[in-house]
Amino acid sequence: MTTALKPELHQTRASRHRRPTFDKKSLPARYSGQMLYFMGAALIAGAVVHYPIDPSLYTIICAVGAFVFLLGTIVNEFVLADERPAMSKAVSLVAFSLLLSFGVGLVGGGIQHFEQFPERSAWMTPIGLLMSYVAFVAKDSKGRWRHLVSPFAAGVVVISALAWLGMTALAGTISSDGHSHDHGSTTETPAEQDKAPAEKDQAPAEQDNPAEAPAESAEDGHTSHSH
Repeated sequence: MTTALKPELHQTRASRHRRPTFDKKSLPARYSGQMLYFMGAALIAGAVVHYPIDPSLYTIICAVGAFVFLLGTIVNEFVLADERPAMSKAVSLVAFSLLLSFGVGLVGGGIQHFEQFPERSAWMTPIGLLMSYVAFVAKDSKGRWRHLVSPFAAGVVVISALAWLGMTALAGTISSDGHSHDHGSTTETPAEQDKAPAEKDQAPAEQDNPAEAPAESAEDGHTSHSH
């Protein structure tokens, strides 16, 4: 009886010291995967909108954002997934995930920074919306190309067209108001500053004129006395 129980005791002790397996469905794992998605999209959104300000800097930020988003794709689609996709499916998955990240970045950046870059945001938002939908259909495991020709796809196109028309109209008013305000402030200020030195230069000239009066009166007095 005693010898029969020894193997069971040995297995029980070994099982107690075994390392816990990685839970793919745990909250920290799912949080990490989604955080990589959102951080990558946020970096791309900021870089795409602010690119004209500093092209070299925001190109680096955009590349970092794309890398973070791709890392999130690997974590969510390969590490946390129940089944790993085949090599051909993995390549298309990574490519369309990158396209999806840029689409989300265009939409998010165009909406957030519309007031600062109205004309740029007016075309970024609808293009990003169309790009994100196409990329998601190609990336999703249940997505089919027939979803690109469907009532929902037509709704996405209509929303994109309305967004372009509305944002373009608003961009025209924002750019015209901003231009007239800046133009007025820049032209009036130097003119007023130029008048001040001119008035200062004319002041000594006017003060020198009274000095001529005594000279003329002295000459008049001398001539009258000699006369």
